[in-house]
Amino acid sequence: MQDARPRPSAVNIFLTSAVRVLFTTLLFTAGGMGLGLLLGILSLAIYGLVAGVLPDMRNAYRDVAIPLAVVIGCAAFVGAVFLEIRARRTRT
Repeated sequence: MQDARPRPSAVNIFLTSAVRVLFTTLLFTAGGMGLGLLLGILSLAIYGLVAGVLPDMRNAYRDVAIPLAVVIGCAAFVGAVFLEIRARRTRT
């Protein structure tokens, strides 16, 4: 028996893969931002306790959260593209 469903077009395959890659990248970037902000706040709070100063919490965003989110987002983008290409090559 043959499958009665039509095969998706190349444009449809490309668009669904692109949406999957962008969604995965967005999810990992947001998670990286949250993790970076948590680590930045904790490290600045510990620094403030040890040094006896009131730290500027804006540095948690600028120096930790945003760079970590960019790095994790780039890694997620590359990984998602690699996995999508591998999945497209192995599907029949």
